Amino acid sequence: MSEGPEKPEKTVKPEAGAPEAPKKKSWSNPALRAMGIPRISLPSRNWMIFWTVLAGVTGGIAYDKYQQKQVRKKYTAEVEKLGEELYDTTRVPRRLTIFIAPPPNDFLQESLKHFRKYIKPILNAAAIDFTIFTEERQGDIRHEVADKIRQLRRERLAEKLKEEEKIKQEAYDKSWTKFFKEGVPNAFKSLRKKPEEPEVFVSRHELYSPADLLGLYKVVKPMEPERDDSKDFLLSGGVLCIGRGTYKEYMTGVHEGLLGPLEAPAPPPEVKKIEETLNTEAPSSEASGTETSAETEKKEETPDEIEDFGSHTRRNELPPVPKPFISPADYANAPLAPELNMNEVVLNDKNVPVLFEQPVGVFTVPKLSGIMNTPTKIYRYYTKRYLAAEVAEHAQKVVYSESRPFQNLDSFLGAEEEMDWPRKWIERGKKKNSEWVQPLEVDPRVISRMRVFNFGETSNKGINVATDVESVEEKKIEEVKIEQPKAEEK
Repeated sequence: MSEGPEKPEKTVKPEAGAPEAPKKKSWSNPALRAMGIPRISLPSRNWMIFWTVLAGVTGGIAYDKYQQKQVRKKYTAEVEKLGEELYDTTRVPRRLTIFIAPPPNDFLQESLKHFRKYIKPILNAAAIDFTIFTEERQGDIRHEVADKIRQLRRERLAEKLKEEEKIKQEAYDKSWTKFFKEGVPNAFKSLRKKPEEPEVFVSRHELYSPADLLGLYKVVKPMEPERDDSKDFLLSGGVLCIGRGTYKEYMTGVHEGLLGPLEAPAPPPEVKKIEETLNTEAPSSEASGTETSAETEKKEETPDEIEDFGSHTRRNELPPVPKPFISPADYANAPLAPELNMNEVVLNDKNVPVLFEQPVGVFTVPKLSGIMNTPTKIYRYYTKRYLAAEVAEHAQKVVYSESRPFQNLDSFLGAEEEMDWPRKWIERGKKKNSEWVQPLEVDPRVISRMRVFNFGETSNKGINVATDVESVEEKKIEEVKIEQPKAEEK
């Protein structure tokens, strides 16, 4: 039998007393409705959370970068007047010496990025020249600084010896000894016929220069440019150390160059190790075979084989770093550069104070690593504007050469950076007797001649400033001051 047509389903009407479901809030424009655009309504809860988080993250980054640009504009505008000065051919701008080393377990590019982003714009705006020295291994900067000072000492020693020989020669020329030894025999030799001298061809460049031929400098003397560093010794040059480790190497190099010998000391004799043989039972062949195979498979790396910094060059391709010529324990017994006149400011051939006579400044490189420091790293990433403001303020003081005498507590400059160094790297450095993890020892005779840039006591909100070391030293000084009057009373 054929079935009849299906009956339509009955629609259930809501009861008269039941409330209707609330409609979704939306907004529509007749023009948009005519174009087929649906009604505009708020997104769902999940989408609202997503867009809020995304806007907060990107907004925080954009705001921080905007503030960094404003800080950079502010400090560059303050020093631009120095860069707008006209320099003629007889004037040479001041020059800084900048030493840069990579952070521990990182590449040199990180420190260079810190310099280019925060320090270099201020120096460029003020038209200050600078020379950069970098290192990829510990000890390169220390050896570079010490070698420069040793070379200066060698030159001054050669000048002293030449002056002494000149004085002796003048005294000999006026003495009767020369008359009887050289004057009388030469008088008889002059009576003899002299043999013909062979012709010697000399280059015309050795006889005269084009300027002599044209007579340019017969009346007017040649112009010699004068450096801004030579006008005022307190405003001359400057040394910038990017990183706490760089500062340690620079100070150690200055002490090594001034207190150490001119030539490398002889290496100590090698101590032959006496091997003690023990009468023990020989293990079985199987056990010995398994032990040797395990030893060959698992070769532990010694601390000396592990690199201190990330480097793109292999360790075997570079020559080894020379060891220091003097240890900090021998500072007190070593003479202070007898070749140099320490009663006055030591100048180079351009009448500019030498490296250790110029003020020094330290710029820390904040670099955290490790999962446990993630909250701090996030906070620093969103507050780089504070770091930019602090570094720009310090760079401005370098531009205006605001310096003061070196104090004992200045040996802890940049010590807050050591709080960020990896613990494993520090432990490995102690085993290797690394220069970076050793305490910085200074000699009073050396630091009494040095100056530092007066950065003042500015705190960085984006970085944990550690002043524990300085506070400990200040407490020790206070305790000594308190104990002295007590001893006098007794």
